Amino acid sequence: MHADVVVVGGGCVGASAAFYLGRARVGRVVLVERDRVGSGPTARTVGIVRLHYSHEPLVELARRSLERFVHFEELTGRTADFTRTGFLLLAPAPELEGLAANVALQRRLGVQAEVLTPEEVARLDSRLDLEGVAGAAYEPDAGYADGYATATGFGAAARQLGVEVWEGTSAQRLQVTSGRVVGVQTSRGVVSCSRVLVAAGVWTAGLLRTVGVDFPVVASREQVVQLAPPRSFGRLELVVEDLVLGFYARPETGGTVLAGVLEEEPEQIVPDPDHFHTGVDWEFVERVGTLWSRRYPSGAQAEFRGGYASLYDVTPDWQPVLGPVEGVDGLFVAAGFSGHGFKLSPSLGEELARWVCGQPPTVDLRMFSLRRFSEGTLLRGRHAKGLLG
Repeated sequence: MHADVVVVGGGCVGASAAFYLGRARVGRVVLVERDRVGSGPTARTVGIVRLHYSHEPLVELARRSLERFVHFEELTGRTADFTRTGFLLLAPAPELEGLAANVALQRRLGVQAEVLTPEEVARLDSRLDLEGVAGAAYEPDAGYADGYATATGFGAAARQLGVEVWEGTSAQRLQVTSGRVVGVQTSRGVVSCSRVLVAAGVWTAGLLRTVGVDFPVVASREQVVQLAPPRSFGRLELVVEDLVLGFYARPETGGTVLAGVLEEEPEQIVPDPDHFHTGVDWEFVERVGTLWSRRYPSGAQAEFRGGYASLYDVTPDWQPVLGPVEGVDGLFVAAGFSGHGFKLSPSLGEELARWVCGQPPTVDLRMFSLRRFSEGTLLRGRHAKGLLG
């Protein structure tokens, strides 16, 4: 069969791109997903929606994405379950200069953000023990949303626009002739096409390898713990990321909290992304519980309610690869998000669709090209931890 565009990967980024390609009426669009739309790492994202980044394109994508999360039902007819809580980034003294520079960048781009003193942080949440905290960044409009709802919302809306969604279909190899994409071999047969967007997360590297393209990414197992603070603690009202202790927490239903760690190195590299332990390690539970208790002493008797592990597709600089692949005309990639993909996906899908259609993106994304790794021009943010962007 023939398609005008094939999108590989039904996570939040691929589904968003398929939706915007459908809106652009570019012809026959096929979304190929090895399992079900939204069933991979997207379904297990913590779903934090923040706008604190060091690079202008990421701030702009996050700003536009926040608007789309807020108006997701108007956009797709579905819900992304966005909850506005505010986002608080706690920082030690060595991080304050970079934090202030990022906030200044956000404000220049129209984001509501400010730098807070420890005294001002305490007024936001008096339960915080602010030992080691020299200041913080605060975004009142940020919050969290649901990854599965977002991906399936985009997927269902894409179907209504005529996009064919092939669930339970694996993309096995790309077909290239004379340096140009001519098709995709799938488990349902060959789809001839001249444009392919690969947004397959940790599986992207294997697919690109079929046409001799080296994509430097590792699959990192990342764990999340669900805690239930004592009733006397009340409810966590903010999304908190803590650069002092190296952990994060966000509210969850039933008065519980989802929490994990902020680390510069991958937590555990998984050789085979199809086979890894999806549960949580007790050692990790104890570690996160200790960090939570140090920052929120009145929540120290929190009960363990469960946990899970998912995968990040991590690049050497923790930044994504976006756009055309040099040397293979018609091949585009959007992967290596290192945990950022979900919060950027509502607006990034539109930019990718424009790129695939031969129109320049409205956000300059050239800094995220694949060639930066061969050239040794890796991207670095203002914070010590690259995963913050």
